Amino acid sequence: MKTRQRNIGEEQVLYPNGQPVKAVITNIKSVDKGRTKGTLEEYSIDDYGVTQEFFYKDGISPELTEQRYSRSMIPPEYFSKRAKDFNWTRYHENTDVQKDIGNSFITRFSEYRKQGRGLYISSHTKGSGKTFLACCMANEIIVRYGISVKFITVPDYIELVKEKSDQAREDILRIKDCALLVLDDIGAEGGSKDWITTAVFRLVDFRDKHILPTIYTSNYEMENLPGDERTADRIVGHSVPLVMPEYSVRRSEAKRKTEDFLKGLLKEPAANGQALPNIW
Repeated sequence: MKTRQRNIGEEQVLYPNGQPVKAVITNIKSVDKGRTKGTLEEYSIDDYGVTQEFFYKDGISPELTEQRYSRSMIPPEYFSKRAKDFNWTRYHENTDVQKDIGNSFITRFSEYRKQGRGLYISSHTKGSGKTFLACCMANEIIVRYGISVKFITVPDYIELVKEKSDQAREDILRIKDCALLVLDDIGAEGGSKDWITTAVFRLVDFRDKHILPTIYTSNYEMENLPGDERTADRIVGHSVPLVMPEYSVRRSEAKRKTEDFLKGLLKEPAANGQALPNIW
């Protein structure tokens, strides 16, 4: 089944941060690579500029894809990021095993889904790219398979449970029942009150019983996950471990941006075109 053809200059609505934004299609390219058939579209957004390319698979309407994006709760900075946006070379070590696992999860997701099998992305180092990688893969799944995906951190999920409102209960049910869940920072609740560890267990247990795949991210190795042992047992039983290099991409990027900022200030003349005065 082929989706409705869209045209350059046509106005569409995107959801870059969960909120609707008007955009105009500026470029469309057809993609036909074996089983991968669809279109790549670029957009122009006021006060933003030209976006990256969005892939829409034949048989899955762009409107449905946008709805999946908008409801996924994926953080704005990772919204629409895809596998090609994840740069493995910055780790400066061999990451073939990690890439192979991630690639198999995306390209053979139907087989993972049948078994309710997900991924457990871990490293002790904060800022190593665990959440970014999980979101890149989740976005790929949205585009390729058109299924419902949800993202939530464990602390945010706990806050949701605490609310006890009708809306919170509806949100919890959607999180429990989505086709693919990204549960970020599992283990952060370790050593917490009993009701918190119970709430996390019930979420993990529900998805385990209903054969629903989950991508977990954690600063703990899967075998050493703190908290309720029942939670760890269910995660181990249906998760493929993907261990990230112990390297802080976040700190490296922050250092690079600071250096670039300073280089620009030191080399560029002042606003009036004159050299910066020496005040020392």
